[in-house]
Amino acid sequence: MKKRIYVLPLLLLAALTVLWAGRDTAAFDTAYPGTARIDGPLRLDFAISDPISAPGETLLLTAQLQNQSKVIAAPSVAFHLPSGLRLTSTQIPSGMTVNLQTGALNWMPILPANGGQAQIEVPLRVETADLTQPAQSVTAVLRHEENEQTASAAIWIGLPPQINRILPLPQTAVGQPVQLLAEISGSGPISQSWLLGDGRRVDVNDPIVVFPSAGVYEITLEAKNPLTTVRETAVTQSAAIAIVPQPAAQFTPDDLTPGVGQSISFINLSGGQPPLIFRWDFGDGTTATGRQPSHQYAAPGTYDVHLTVENAHGQSEAFWPVTVGAPPIAAMEIADAAPAGEPISGQAFGDDTVTLYRWDMGDGAVYEGALVSHRYRQTGDFYVRMTAQNEFGGTEIGQWVHVGPGQFSTYLPLIVRFDEAAAGQKADPYELTLDPVELAEPFVMGPMAVPENSSQAAQLFLYINEARRQFGLPPLNFNPELSVAAQQHVGDMAGYGYTGHTGFDGSHPAERLLWLGYDAGYAGEATAWGFEYPYQAVEFWVNSPAHRRIILNQFATDVGVGFMVDYNAPNVWYWTAEFGNAYAAPPQPFVRLVGPEPETALMISEPLTFSWNWPLPLEPGQQFMVVRVDGETAVPLGAVNQPTVDTRYSFTMPASNDWSQVGAAQWQVVLEDAAGPLLVSELRPLTFLPDPDLPTPTPAATETAVATSTAAPTATPTPTPYIPETTPLPTPLPPPVIITATPSP
Repeated sequence: MKKRIYVLPLLLLAALTVLWAGRDTAAFDTAYPGTARIDGPLRLDFAISDPISAPGETLLLTAQLQNQSKVIAAPSVAFHLPSGLRLTSTQIPSGMTVNLQTGALNWMPILPANGGQAQIEVPLRVETADLTQPAQSVTAVLRHEENEQTASAAIWIGLPPQINRILPLPQTAVGQPVQLLAEISGSGPISQSWLLGDGRRVDVNDPIVVFPSAGVYEITLEAKNPLTTVRETAVTQSAAIAIVPQPAAQFTPDDLTPGVGQSISFINLSGGQPPLIFRWDFGDGTTATGRQPSHQYAAPGTYDVHLTVENAHGQSEAFWPVTVGAPPIAAMEIADAAPAGEPISGQAFGDDTVTLYRWDMGDGAVYEGALVSHRYRQTGDFYVRMTAQNEFGGTEIGQWVHVGPGQFSTYLPLIVRFDEAAAGQKADPYELTLDPVELAEPFVMGPMAVPENSSQAAQLFLYINEARRQFGLPPLNFNPELSVAAQQHVGDMAGYGYTGHTGFDGSHPAERLLWLGYDAGYAGEATAWGFEYPYQAVEFWVNSPAHRRIILNQFATDVGVGFMVDYNAPNVWYWTAEFGNAYAAPPQPFVRLVGPEPETALMISEPLTFSWNWPLPLEPGQQFMVVRVDGETAVPLGAVNQPTVDTRYSFTMPASNDWSQVGAAQWQVVLEDAAGPLLVSELRPLTFLPDPDLPTPTPAATETAVATSTAAPTATPTPTPYIPETTPLPTPLPPPVIITATPSP
């Protein structure tokens, strides 16, 4: 497999240019004005006198409120201070109160009509700085009658930078790259300016540089952050580096796992006083000269690449073992024809080096794994590509598949999703209850600038966080497990032609998160369909009361996003966002019975299918036992150790003519391993009725046994029925309820 190591080519030795930067240090964003305004009938202007400050300094909060309406106003203004700011004394302006616990200043002026004004000045002291979050804000909340408006003034409270040391600089050859590093403390962002001692100044953090001539250079570092920039000062420190004329050989291949016949480039990182002579030995009998050669190996194996660099001051050598491998040997089997809407299976084969099988079904569907099952939604001819990959490359095999009409003259999508209504499925037991979030006016979200070539799902993540920002909520962290769950759900909705929160296997959202390994708290799911762009889906969610409380959930910390477009699906565009709380425990899994429903009655001559959901993969040695319970007697009906699909399990009890089964009973499902029961489900009532078409059994005649021996009879042991303990572990109670209803868009 071609895995590039992106190393920029060296410049000519005469070039006086920085090769690479560890971090981008564009000019500081000094947008900490410390001012803000709220417009309207009441206009509030407030400011912080020194918005960039350090602990120990004194600031002044000034505010002016003007009444531009025609009636007297009695508003309230709450100023919320960051944790590092405190009042300098107990002397506060008239009409103001202080909440010492929350750090809020509450101002309640009386404003005459037609331009009446009120002003305050409040001295504040900077007591502490948050080293991890120096960017802070003072927020004002203006309340008048039933209206509330908010504005924030950006400030920066931090510590000046301190250069603890410049890391030791090794002796380096002329033209050889060297990275300049330093240990710096203080509040970020911190920018570095390096004076290289030869007239060059490099305003780049942790740069990699080259020196074009030999000598000892005094390296000087300046460190700045917003605090020192304001005061036009910088912290400096110096160190020396020796640049020698002797050659130093160093190189690296651009691919660490090349395949046979693949062109490999060798990145030359050598140095020394020019002119330099380069001699390469590739270990397979071939040689080359030149600074950066390329080479192809004809056979697999490990080759010692040898570089010799020579100039008038000496010679230097470097070695690198290159392991060349071959793509895997692979084959596949798949039918060359299938009806539309019906599954077609494929099987991939390969040698022991295969690390991944990837299928492209020719209709946009892509799968991974040796086994694949797919349904084509359209008729036609599709070219299926299977690629087997190992660390040295990939082997691709292809085959045409003809998809003809299904059993209907007009193809209808085949939906294999479990019918929860028919199965008597109840409401989601994992749902939580969230307080409603009120909306003063309809929420509007338009397109915003997003990174070029970003996916629709990535843009959905950005728009969700933008909506939360507009409501004063912290951004959510992107979570891979949640995103896998979201993408799987949109794929199921599009592929199986349904909408909602219940998966095609009957799973609820929290169960899918457990199934896919998200090991924290469940905080809700939002789905939408029929919207072409992500901002439209987010706008719909925020304007929907049921979804708004999920999107604006203050307890959510993580989010995963999924998007699917399928022009053959009923609603074309499908969106899902899964929310989680990284600080909460995951929901407690339990065996959720699905069918048959309570109080089901059926004749003994009818087969009966039991089904249930379990949201965790079974561990080795675990299985489910379906048990019939009659009073104190429990009889196992059958065991299952593989799901029907994902989290859904089922067991079918065949029809019977055993009249002893007639009557009322109960059934339950037991999760067990070799040591015994681990978890039991609820008991659910079930009634077996006689079948009038079955012959009534004739009672057997009772015979009187005559003893023919005085020897004590040997007792025949009676088989002990399997009786699961009903409380080896308590059946977990479902967690509190979260609303995840999805209105039609």
